[in-house]
Amino acid sequence: MPACPAIVGLTCTAPVLEVINGDTFRTLFGDEVRSVRVVGIDTPERGERGFKDATLAAERANDGRTATLTIGGAKSRRAGQCVGHAVLDRYGRVLARVDGWPQAIRRWDKGPWCR
Repeated sequence: MPACPAIVGLTCTAPVLEVINGDTFRTLFGDEVRSVRVVGIDTPERGERGFKDATLAAERANDGRTATLTIGGAKSRRAGQCVGHAVLDRYGRVLARVDGWPQAIRRWDKGPWCR
């Protein structure tokens, strides 16, 4: 599979360099380190109950592995439904579905984040 360029719908592999929290990690796209927001799961943020546990679970399951990503994710929610697609979120993170990621930390999922 190719190194991950930012093309919606492209499936590629990328190394998990660092887990930031239960739904975000850093990876390498070519020579550039970028954050990836995993689409399909929403885990507790820093300061919320379960943050440490969700982050540790994501680290144990994913840190150091090569992830398979499908680039593109929810652009916005309207009446509880996903509308459109985007490559980056408002924080500049790459949006991607990541094979096997949500299953590893489903226990800490707070609910729909545009599945």
